[in-house]
Amino acid sequence: GSEGGGAGDEWRRRLPAAAFSPAKETIGGRRMEVKLKDLVPAATNTVNTTFIVVDKAPRPAHANAHGREETCPSLVADETAAVHFLLWGTECDAFESGDIVRLTSGIFSYHRGNNLFLRAGKRGRMEKVGEFTMMFVETPNMSEVRWGPDPGDPRKMVQEAVVSPYSQVFKPLH
Repeated sequence: GSEGGGAGDEWRRRLPAAAFSPAKETIGGRRMEVKLKDLVPAATNTVNTTFIVVDKAPRPAHANAHGREETCPSLVADETAAVHFLLWGTECDAFESGDIVRLTSGIFSYHRGNNLFLRAGKRGRMEKVGEFTMMFVETPNMSEVRWGPDPGDPRKMVQEAVVSPYSQVFKPLH
């Protein structure tokens, strides 16, 4: 990607300008990032992380048939773990496999029942920061972990069991 609005920045024009506001969660002026292996489900927009989009489900044929905003599940990863990521609306077209993405104020929570997804949510922001050059692993997949309340603090979640080490939605690459 070239700097200064070249053809490589076409993806930036597809999202509202608000999607690129700087992070507010900083310590000493530096945004605190979490590795994917350290994700814990919570109902708060507090996840700051960087990952690569490993795979993306095709856009559903019935897109917007029911007046709902379209969603596109994807598999994202860093060097510590993988997780299912839910792209919403214009994000479905803006991000592709191989994109390196910085997520600011994201949320890791359940969506439509028992499906655990990382997503930007209404307050989160996503920005493409590179392509292809990032080490990643496909296991463990944090969306395939069963979570339960922490006996010591029911407001927090702890891992109860690993349902599957790999994504059951996206097949392993190797």
